[in-house]
Amino acid sequence: MTKFDFLSDIQKSWHYMDVEQVLAALESSTEGLSYVNARQRLRYLGANKLPRSRPISKILLQPLRNPLTYLLLGSAICLQWNGAEGWALILIGGLHGAVGLGMSLWSIKTREKVSRDRPQRRQNEPSNSVIVIRDREEMELPSRDLVLGDLLVLREGDRPNVDLRIIETSADLLVNQTNLGGEAICPKQANFTFEEKTPALECSNMIYAGTEISTGIVKGIVIATGRSTQEQVAIIKEKPFSGMHFELRQLRQVWIGLLILVTTSAIAFAWQRGIIINAMTTAALIISTYPQNLLRIATQVQLFGMRDLAKQRLWVRFPSVLDTIAKVTTIVPILESDMVLDFDDLSRGSISWRGLIRTSDIQSFSQVIETYSYFDAPQERMRQWQGDRRIRSGQKSLNAVAVIGHDVEDIPLLRLADVGICDRTCRKELQDSSELILPKEDFHYVAIAILEGRATFDRLQRMALLTSTSSFTLAVLTLMDTAAGFSMPPLQLLWVGAIATPIVAFPLVLEPTHQSLLFQPAHRFQTMLRPSNYLRILLAVTATITAISIVFWLKYQGQAAMFSQARSMAFVTLGFSQIFHACAIARQSMFSNLPLLFGIFFVAIFQIAFVQIPWFGEIMATVPLTGVEWMIAILSATAVFWVQELIKAA
Repeated sequence: MTKFDFLSDIQKSWHYMDVEQVLAALESSTEGLSYVNARQRLRYLGANKLPRSRPISKILLQPLRNPLTYLLLGSAICLQWNGAEGWALILIGGLHGAVGLGMSLWSIKTREKVSRDRPQRRQNEPSNSVIVIRDREEMELPSRDLVLGDLLVLREGDRPNVDLRIIETSADLLVNQTNLGGEAICPKQANFTFEEKTPALECSNMIYAGTEISTGIVKGIVIATGRSTQEQVAIIKEKPFSGMHFELRQLRQVWIGLLILVTTSAIAFAWQRGIIINAMTTAALIISTYPQNLLRIATQVQLFGMRDLAKQRLWVRFPSVLDTIAKVTTIVPILESDMVLDFDDLSRGSISWRGLIRTSDIQSFSQVIETYSYFDAPQERMRQWQGDRRIRSGQKSLNAVAVIGHDVEDIPLLRLADVGICDRTCRKELQDSSELILPKEDFHYVAIAILEGRATFDRLQRMALLTSTSSFTLAVLTLMDTAAGFSMPPLQLLWVGAIATPIVAFPLVLEPTHQSLLFQPAHRFQTMLRPSNYLRILLAVTATITAISIVFWLKYQGQAAMFSQARSMAFVTLGFSQIFHACAIARQSMFSNLPLLFGIFFVAIFQIAFVQIPWFGEIMATVPLTGVEWMIAILSATAVFWVQELIKAA
C-alpha cells in the first residue's frame, strides 16, 4: 500500500461534504499543497489530460475486435472446405470492411473540415495555464500539472479542465454551465452542502470542467482530473446516436428479424421436401441482405449537411441537430416592438411563424405574423404548441419548435425549444445555449437551415428505401425458390445484394440539395418508419418479384432444358431492377449525378459480363442470352421504375 492510495477513491459525494471534510479527505489545506507533495502526486496520478487517442489506429483495428469478423472467417473456411464458394464470403467481407474503414476515416476528415475556423472554437477551449496556490504562494502552472488536492484560483474568462469543490468566492461570482446543459448565469457559494443524490449541476458549491467563469473570482480544491471529471463522465454516458441513427438501428433490427424468419421458413420447406438447404445459400442471404455500414453512412451524410451549412456561414453545433431542424414546424422569433419583419413564407411546407413580442401592444405585428406577449407565460405556450401539434399529427415523433433569441434572458426559452437559434452578434452565453448560429440577424437563414436538414433526412431515407427493398426482395425470392424446390445461386445473391445495390444506392446521398423539399409536407420528415414508406417498399418488392417470376416462368414453362436460360433472364431482371429503382427515386437526373451515372455503368457492364462471358457464367451459374431475351429481361426490370413513378403522381 503506497502513500497516495487514498487518492484512488475519488468517487465521493464532494458536494455533500463541507470544506473541512474535503480538505481532510484529500490531505490538503487552505494554504495549498507543498511543491514536493504536488510533484509526488503528479508522478502517482499522471498528467491532468485526456489519454491521447489514436482514432485512425483504433479504426484500423476495429474489424479485428469484432467477433463477427471471426465468425465470418470460420464460416467461409468451413464452406470452402466442403466445396462451396467460401472465398466469395471472405471477398465480400473484406470489401465491406474496407468501405467501412474508408467511411470512418472520411468522417474524421469531414469533421475536422467543419470544425476549422468555426466561431467561438478557440474560446471554448479550456485554459492552458492556471493559477495555483502551493507553499502558500500563487504560481502559474500548465493545467496538465494539476493534481487532486491542488488549490486553484479562477478569474473571469477562465475555463477549467478539472472539477472543483469551492473553498472561497467573491460576491459577484457567476458561472456559465451551458456547455454541460446547465444555466448560463449560475451563482456559486462555498458554505453550502447538498444531499448526496442532488443532480451535479444543481450543486452551487461545485465548479465542473467545461464551465466558464462569467464574473468574479473563486478559489477551489481540485477533486477530479482527466477522464474522471463530470464532463467526461457525461460524454461517456451520452448516447452517440441521433434520431436518424436510432431509426436506422430499428430498421436493422427489422432486417435481422426478417432474416431469421426467412431462414427458418426455408429450412422448414426444405425439410418438408426431404432436402437439405444449401448452407452457402443461407450464408450468402445473410451477407447480401444485412445493412452494412448504414450507420457510418448516416454519420457522414450529417457531416455533409453541417459542411454545406458552414459554407453559407451557418454553424450547427452537433450533427444530431440536423434531425431536429428537419422536423421544425413552428418558428418562434422573439421580437422587439420596433423590429422590421422580413421572412420567407413557409406555409406550403407546413411551417408557421409565431412571434413572442416584448411589449403589451401586439397589434403592430398582427397583420404580418401571429404574435403573443413575451411576458404572458411563454414557456407554457411553447409546451402547448409542441403538445397540440403532436396530438393533431397523430405521430409519436414531436414536431419541433425553433426559437430565435437575442438577449441573455431568452436562454430559458432557447433551452426549452427543440432548436435554439441565435446569431453571431449575440453574447457568448446565448450562443452556448443555441444549436444553430446564424451569421447575422436575418430570418431568411432559418429557411436555408431547414432545407438542409430536410435534404439530409431525404438522402438517408431514399438510400434506406432502396437498400431495404433489395434486401426484402432477395429474402422473398430465396424463400420462393426453396418452396418451389429450386436453389438460387449464392453468388447471384452476393452480387445483387452486397455489391450492385450499395454501388447504386450510395450516390443518392451525394445529390445536391433540392429546393422543392422546403415546400413538401412536414410529416414526410418526421420519421422514416412511417406507413407510407412501408407501402412504398411493399409495392417495389411486389413489382420486382412479379417481374422476375413472369420472366422466369414464361421462359421455363416446366421444361428442364430451358431452366438455365430462365434463371439467367431472372438474374438479369433482378440486377437491372436495382438500377431502375435508383433512377426512379433519385431527385436529380442520373446525367447530373456523376457518381450515380458511374455506378449504373459499372453495374450494367458487370451484369452483362456475368451472363455473356463463359468464364463468369461458370462461376455465376448463368448461360449467354440472345438479344431478344436481354430485351425482355431488361424491359421487365423497369416495372419497379413505373411503380415509383405512379407513386410520385399519386
